[in-house]
Amino acid sequence: MSFYQINLAVFAAGNGYMLYRQYKRQEQEVLDELKQEAAGVEEADGNEDIELRHLLAEPAESQAAIRQFRLDFFPVYALAMAADWLQGPHIYAIYKYEKNIPEKIVAALYAAGFVSGAMSASFAGELADRYGRRLACIAYCVTYILTCLTMLTDDLFILFVGRFCGGISTTLLYSVFEAWMITEYNQRGLSRTTLKLGSIFGNMTTVSSIVAILSGVVGDVLVSALGGRVWPFMASVACSTLAMFLISRRWKENYGTKQAGPATSSLADVKTGIRMIVGDRRILSLGLTSTFFEGAMYLFVFFWSAALKSARTRSGSDEELPFGLIFSSFMCAMMAGSAFYSLYSKAHTKETTSNILMIVVLLVSCCLSAAVLIDSEKLLFWALCMVEASIGAYFPSMSFLKSQVVEDGVRARVYSLLRLPLNVFVVVAHSLDEEGDGHRNNVFMTCAALLMVSFFIVKRTFAPDARGADWRAGGLGTGYQDVDGRQGRRQDAKKQQQQQQQHADGQKQLHQMLHHDKGPAVAGSDTGLDDGDNATCDSQKGLTFGDSIMLPQTQTNEATNTIKTTGGNGSGG
Repeated sequence: MSFYQINLAVFAAGNGYMLYRQYKRQEQEVLDELKQEAAGVEEADGNEDIELRHLLAEPAESQAAIRQFRLDFFPVYALAMAADWLQGPHIYAIYKYEKNIPEKIVAALYAAGFVSGAMSASFAGELADRYGRRLACIAYCVTYILTCLTMLTDDLFILFVGRFCGGISTTLLYSVFEAWMITEYNQRGLSRTTLKLGSIFGNMTTVSSIVAILSGVVGDVLVSALGGRVWPFMASVACSTLAMFLISRRWKENYGTKQAGPATSSLADVKTGIRMIVGDRRILSLGLTSTFFEGAMYLFVFFWSAALKSARTRSGSDEELPFGLIFSSFMCAMMAGSAFYSLYSKAHTKETTSNILMIVVLLVSCCLSAAVLIDSEKLLFWALCMVEASIGAYFPSMSFLKSQVVEDGVRARVYSLLRLPLNVFVVVAHSLDEEGDGHRNNVFMTCAALLMVSFFIVKRTFAPDARGADWRAGGLGTGYQDVDGRQGRRQDAKKQQQQQQQHADGQKQLHQMLHHDKGPAVAGSDTGLDDGDNATCDSQKGLTFGDSIMLPQTQTNEATNTIKTTGGNGSGG
């Protein structure tokens, strides 16, 4: 076996083990959470075993809801990602080698996609929030079908139109699907179940990685069997069509914030979205981090093959690199990074997730710097695999943090606007492209420096000492949602226990004051209650202690008469 075959086999075996660990971890988390809830109720009724059996039996309905949610979302998401991954590796090859388009025109076609992505980012999310995220997901399928069908012609104008549609599709893929999923998750009440939003993001990256690996293999098989690079694009058309059918049949529509009165202009909505991003330093810091990290990722995708080929040339070998095996290894590394995110902590919180984000940003910065210094092809390959693994952990981390700081009503608008600077960054970077290793090394070092800036931005914004009391209390401040529901369940259980304890204490104290031979001294009140006692008397619930003395008038008179019959000294009869 060759070096790359061995690495792919090791990656595949490691991913299988990590997926098994991930499954067992999620299974144990469900049981631990049920035991915790049962223990909380046991403090009130004293029978934990009965309560645990009740909780284990009760989630049948919620488990059915979780299963239905997964069946509704993940097959569609997998098909949408397959449509992207199937044709992605073949775009450059079909332009350059089958259509014989000059290098500069190929670069212009790529740039057209990023320009349209930047332009659509200013309005796609706002339209999705206003007219529906489900409709926007269908629009993604339509635009991707158009993009792939343009590959059937050699007309440059139509090819540019196709890349323009492709840029819009990419913006929709990475904004509206996630926005629909988060809102649907909340609307179905899944935040009160054992399904954690953080685990969904990890599963999304895992699904994307698996689909990417399979798409690479299927695409190569189609090219070899049918004799043309256009066939992976036709497979993308089939995936997009099936995804559109499932969306129209199984998804419900959800919207952003409904505006009262006449609808505002798109420009006003864009300005509102920009003010929301700039006005919240958490969203702004995540936006800057996503721009630098994902911008570096897109440039990495463009340069990695040349970097490895240059390393092989320096070693004195002119043998062709197995790009298919290398791509599959990268996707396995990305999948391993996603599994690491899921296994890093039992419960994904703002603190643990921001820690993961800082780790992967710092790691990619170091790996890109190392890629400039490394001459060995094998060491360079491993450094690039570490970049891909970091990407696998980055996406669920970033998605989780954005889900916490962006409100549902404007989610698609904000998400798409956050892609605007990213597309501008990539377009500017590609406009400066030059031939040679020197330019590639300069790009890697510049990206590494920007990622170091991102590391300190995230650290300053999300570090415990920078979060404030609302973070430590479990909230994020304005716009925070307890999307996992654990905070709400714990607060409800704690509140219920406090009320039950206060109820028992109130009844006990009232009994002591009214019926014991000796009770508390009366201090300037006919009620027989000390002014320091904080109580509320209720004829059916007894005493509940609050912040002030509030005895209803009828019960005040009754208590006063009872106490006075004992001689006015608080003694019971």
